[in-house]
Amino acid sequence: MASKGKTAVVTGGGRGIGLAYCRRLAADGANVVVVNRSDPAESLAELSGPGENMGLICDVTQPDQVEAVRREVVERFGRCDILVNNAGIFPYTNLDNTTIEVWRNVQATNVESIVLFAMAFVPAMKEAGWGRIVNTGSSIVLTQARDFLAYLTSKGAVHALTRALANELGGTGVTVNALAPSMIATEGVSALGASSAGISGEQLVTFVTSLQTIQRPSVPEDVSNALAFLVSDDADFITGQVLHVDGGLTRTGA
Repeated sequence: MASKGKTAVVTGGGRGIGLAYCRRLAADGANVVVVNRSDPAESLAELSGPGENMGLICDVTQPDQVEAVRREVVERFGRCDILVNNAGIFPYTNLDNTTIEVWRNVQATNVESIVLFAMAFVPAMKEAGWGRIVNTGSSIVLTQARDFLAYLTSKGAVHALTRALANELGGTGVTVNALAPSMIATEGVSALGASSAGISGEQLVTFVTSLQTIQRPSVPEDVSNALAFLVSDDADFITGQVLHVDGGLTRTGA
């Protein structure tokens, strides 16, 4: 159990990839803090492992709510050892239909929240001389996907932010990496309506899968398996990397 005794905070941990992260971390022995915009009680019930788990409701774009999460985590567990920044939204947007409000909300949720949570938890990680930060990026950034203007821009920023934080924290014992999944049929993707080209979320998953070397749809556990490695001591010499867990989708141009 590589994460036994560690405390992991996972944003957007209530469903999809985030919930898979939480399941794996709990199974590996971590105390898991499920941070979600809505009540994560049902998600908490799915976690099984020797550690203690806690659910917190938080709008990750609001600094005061992020600070409240920090206080709760410190009070319960002392500090956060593993920070998984997974909260994200992905509306269909192109230049014609993107409002500035939608644009700003995507950037605040997908990018700025990472900075807020890093500000909250990195100081204690540095003091302890050990920490793991893993951000959720996207392999779709390197494809010719359309109708995701705000989302693709935000995930490109996540990849850059990952490298920037890794540069800052080198030598402190804190590593920073990102996982870039393929298109996964999570609840959020399945709930997407039709894009401007008339493609639904499920159709998009089918299309992206057809471009992969490994011809099966990606599942959240593909990404959580990679997470388990990146937060372990075995990954102590790996930082500033974007690991594409995408079935070979980005085998060219990566």
